[in-house]
Amino acid sequence: MADENELGQTGGDGQRSQMEAVRAAASEVSENLKSVGIDTDRMTDAAGERVSELQRLLVDEVRAQPLRALAWAAAAGVIFGFWAAK
Repeated sequence: MADENELGQTGGDGQRSQMEAVRAAASEVSENLKSVGIDTDRMTDAAGERVSELQRLLVDEVRAQPLRALAWAAAAGVIFGFWAAK
């Protein structure tokens, strides 16, 4: 059986080049947005704040009605299970 180092060496170069291409594309998009007056750093901070707020709201709702949350999770699991079985 091949160990992780052998597997990483065979596919590592392709993955590295893909990651570099993704980083370059992200940098280019960020520069383009900044050139038209959109501050990507502020957008990132605002998105982080909204995610934190949403997470807090979800936790509060689950604590307030745990059986409802369990029912939703079970329903989502059944739907995902049927979808994955196809």
